[in-house]
Amino acid sequence: GINYGIIINEINYNSSDDFMSEDWIELHNPTSETVAIGLWEFEDDNDHVFTLPNNLNLLPGGYLVLCKNKDIFSEVFSNISNVVGDFEFGLSGDGELIKLFDSNGSLVDEVEYDDIAPWPIEADGEGATLELTNSSLDNALGESWDASNENGGTPGGMNSAIDE
Repeated sequence: GINYGIIINEINYNSSDDFMSEDWIELHNPTSETVAIGLWEFEDDNDHVFTLPNNLNLLPGGYLVLCKNKDIFSEVFSNISNVVGDFEFGLSGDGELIKLFDSNGSLVDEVEYDDIAPWPIEADGEGATLELTNSSLDNALGESWDASNENGGTPGGMNSAIDE
């Protein structure tokens, strides 16, 4: 299949009580090409599907947040505009497999995150998010992820746990 290079780059699956932003994930385009991601689909373990808006592009180096509830997310992160929603289903606090498909139904990326080591356990309700430490790493591996340094994570921008 076509490898667009778009990756799941940050996951907020269990917010802390201080930053109750509801669940969200962040997509990142580490390539030098603009990628058309309109009508792509984000799916969870239970076959819940969120379809991205039509005519949506992810610029080179760009980020996009997909959130469960845009109103609640925007209350916590009022300065983040590169966000779409609502995907209206939750991400499991015990970990689950999440997938991103292109508009033809081809799998672009998938991550089966967990709340036990080697996955960073601080992301399970303690305020941190899961952040990929380098876009070139295999995001299927828990070792490739770290807990965000910032409480509430870094939606829509560069990860705080970058390890270049």
